[in-house]
Amino acid sequence: MASSTLAFLNPSLRRDTSRLTALALACGLCLALLFVPSPAAEAQYADSFGKNKVQYRDFEWLIYHSPHFDVYYYVEEEEQLEKVVSFAESAYDELSRELDFQIQEPVPLIFYATHSAFEQNNIILNFIPEGVGAFASPVRNRMVLPVDLPDPELLALIKHELTHIFQYEMLFSGSLARGLAVNPPLWLMEGMASYFADDETTPDRMYLRDAVVNDLIPSIATTGVNGFFAYRFGHAAFDYMEERWGKDGLLDFLYEFRNTIGGRADRAIERAFKLDAEDFDRDFRRWLRAKYLPELVETGEPSDFGRRFRVGQGLRGQAISPVASPSGDLVAAIGVYQGDLDILLFDGESRRLIRNLTEGYATEYQYISSQFLTNGRQFGRDLAFSPDGNYLAAFVKRERSRSVILVNVVKGGVERIIDLWDVEQPLNPTWSADGRTLAFSANRDGKFDIFQLNLETLEVSNVTDDELYNGSPTYSPDGRTLVYSKVVGDFVKLFQVNVDDPSKRFQLTFGESNEYDAVYSPTGDRIYFTSDSNGVDNIYGLDLATGERIQYTDVVTGTFMPAVLPQPNDRERIVYSGYWKGNFDLYLLDTDAPISEPVQTEFSTAAEPVVIAELPAFEPDIQVAIDDANKEEYGDFSFFLENADGFIGVDDDQTVLGRVILTFSDYLGDKRLIGIFDSQNSLANFDVRYLDLQDRLQWQVRLFDVRSFFVFFDNRNDDVDRLEEQYQLTGVQGSVIYPFSFNQRAEAGVGYFYRKFTRPVFGPNFSGDPRDLDFIEFEDDFPLLFASLVGDNAVYAATGPISGSRWRVDASYSPDLDDSGTLYTILSVDGRRYIPVTRRSSLALRLYGSISDGNNPAIFGIGGLDTIRGFDFRELTGDRVAFANVEYRFPLVDFLATPVVSFQGIQGRFFFDIGAAWFDENDFDFYDSDESQLRDGVASYGFGVTANFLGLPFNWDFSKQWNFDESTEGFRTDFYIGSRF
Repeated sequence: MASSTLAFLNPSLRRDTSRLTALALACGLCLALLFVPSPAAEAQYADSFGKNKVQYRDFEWLIYHSPHFDVYYYVEEEEQLEKVVSFAESAYDELSRELDFQIQEPVPLIFYATHSAFEQNNIILNFIPEGVGAFASPVRNRMVLPVDLPDPELLALIKHELTHIFQYEMLFSGSLARGLAVNPPLWLMEGMASYFADDETTPDRMYLRDAVVNDLIPSIATTGVNGFFAYRFGHAAFDYMEERWGKDGLLDFLYEFRNTIGGRADRAIERAFKLDAEDFDRDFRRWLRAKYLPELVETGEPSDFGRRFRVGQGLRGQAISPVASPSGDLVAAIGVYQGDLDILLFDGESRRLIRNLTEGYATEYQYISSQFLTNGRQFGRDLAFSPDGNYLAAFVKRERSRSVILVNVVKGGVERIIDLWDVEQPLNPTWSADGRTLAFSANRDGKFDIFQLNLETLEVSNVTDDELYNGSPTYSPDGRTLVYSKVVGDFVKLFQVNVDDPSKRFQLTFGESNEYDAVYSPTGDRIYFTSDSNGVDNIYGLDLATGERIQYTDVVTGTFMPAVLPQPNDRERIVYSGYWKGNFDLYLLDTDAPISEPVQTEFSTAAEPVVIAELPAFEPDIQVAIDDANKEEYGDFSFFLENADGFIGVDDDQTVLGRVILTFSDYLGDKRLIGIFDSQNSLANFDVRYLDLQDRLQWQVRLFDVRSFFVFFDNRNDDVDRLEEQYQLTGVQGSVIYPFSFNQRAEAGVGYFYRKFTRPVFGPNFSGDPRDLDFIEFEDDFPLLFASLVGDNAVYAATGPISGSRWRVDASYSPDLDDSGTLYTILSVDGRRYIPVTRRSSLALRLYGSISDGNNPAIFGIGGLDTIRGFDFRELTGDRVAFANVEYRFPLVDFLATPVVSFQGIQGRFFFDIGAAWFDENDFDFYDSDESQLRDGVASYGFGVTANFLGLPFNWDFSKQWNFDESTEGFRTDFYIGSRF
């Protein structure tokens, strides 16, 4: 709520001295917050608004005990338990031998059938984007992961996360505090996990190749190697250590790092290899150049084989996943344009951007699903053109999974959204020739298959239905067949299936390589695809009549996702994605100039259909048979200390402040016990909460006792004093939260409170002086009911909300236990709207109002901070308040560094505020029409600056009060730390 709700004054004690009343009540801020229903997940709802992390499923958890793991799974995953346990035990056996180390306690492994289910876990309360594949927690050595991956990738993922568990035990002796104190570099932790998991794919390696050939390799002593490149850089460093010093030397480095104070990797290198960091860097770079630079000379960069597309006037912007219009004159792609991820339309001939089809910040979905940009690389493209060229299909992240959007090519914008809740993680849309059907890959019942969506009936049906991983479908021009990718053993191969008779499937590619991203030529007699048969992703073609294979690119980094542009006289051109100098771009090449002669392959049109059951499946080293005796139901009331935070400080009036926050949790994070303990000199406070987050309906119970010194403004000497008098609030309350969707929720609760408060009152003394100060002790207890409706679809930039809206309606009721009727009621409405003006500037609007009635109505305080600027903090009081803000926000400086400190995201604003606070029993006239000026209403205008420093927003406001006739002289300056509305 924008203003404090202070419901503890008897109306008979009120005076008209609003300045006195407001500042005397300012100390009630903490008290007021206790009356607002607290959200069930504090990290989830950072303020009174916020989006919802929804539990769309009811998980019935079980535990399976294997030799080295306690595997947490839910009933629907029973069929996958044997595979996961086998993979986990195989991973443990391999890592324990390579690291010569044993973990003493069973490792908790928590797995989810799909990534969308994994995103609902409560071990991490924050939202989990699709780009996060899994995580390992050093608290109780938990591994948490989805299993909707091809089997080779799933085993690698388990090994990667299990390596982190070995790190926690080997390097930090299982001590979370030691791990936090050491703060190891990301390249070491993730590079080591990637190295021992051997999880680098061909697309992964292109990032390192690109950095080597463009001389972008950082120093090993650098701690700022972040993001995905830290994985690749670290993996290469461990490869180099093994090649030069062997596995024993690599282990020596790890143990030296464990014994190094401060987590200095460069010192560990010096001790293990007798080599300083500078010499290591020199030798490491030389090794990398010797490995990759000759390949650049022999091959080339993406632009050596095609002409690059341009975004804007010669500017480079990420662009990936191209698709061609049926006429061949247009190319669509997903790209990062002016800071946002959008669907872009290009002219196929000039290779220049025509328009942004999804311009503006979307509020109906979270983001467009795009391989490399929002989620990891899988197979195929992320866009599809309709046969008439009028629409584009893509998948977007929305609510529990992904949905299809149909984008109007002619007008721009999303014309239709189709939710696909009966399948998980849909990907790779492709449009049938008649325009009635979309095919795609998705997970259902633990299997990744090819599906078809009837756009008229919205019926989803299987094309494939087998245990192997299937993806990347593409329709033939006549719509009779689909070519798709299937994981066979350790490799990805191309298959063709008859749409009308899916039992007829033919294998198109063979050998120890991976093929995906297939697309038919306009005539249907050949396909183009991506293959890593020479160790790098490149573009190839396959003649479906002769079986001849032709290579079209040969780069050192990677080219992939080809799209075919038909040309006159049966000519064809290919648009493909390429990676170079840290950027994804589109390139155009002519197919009449391949780089190699045709090569005959094993494919034959006379081959017999493939029997899927006879294809080789991936097998782990250890096969575990499930023993039902090792299963047990999950007991969810075993709590352990999840986190502990604390601070101590001294206020400017020598008040000693301290706080300790203890969070206890079960293994799944669904049940939490939070204790918050404060001290202010001799005063002690506590706030204990039990939260249940396991279901969609979340609930909490809370017990608290809050006491504080009394701070008030003495108008006799215009000074703020702190007295040893106290106020106290003790209570118990229960509340629930039910999210209707990602953007909307309801909150409700009930509580019972006891309060004791000392309030200053001025009155005449014996000498007749009306400024005599006295204190009245106020004490009561009462029940309270409260409810709220909340909506939030705001879109954020680095500086805050820039598009969308946020709204909240709060209502509370307290019966009067001493007198008949109602003690007080409160109704508050807070609405906010953000309108983008440019990509980096916006117009922010807010309308707020609160009203209270009853025998003892609440008093609201507004003014200052982010309400009506130009006035003292909560200077304006009443049992009715209303105000509006209009603010234009714009960027000033992205980064400002001085020799001592640095500021980021410096933003400016111009604002206008207007509102009023009044008591129902008093006369109120907002505007005086005779004088053409505000009477009881107030207004202000001004400008301000916000800068991010140490992760906190520092705000300066310069304002003037204005009554529509005249304004105050000079600008009032206010400073505060906190987020804006």
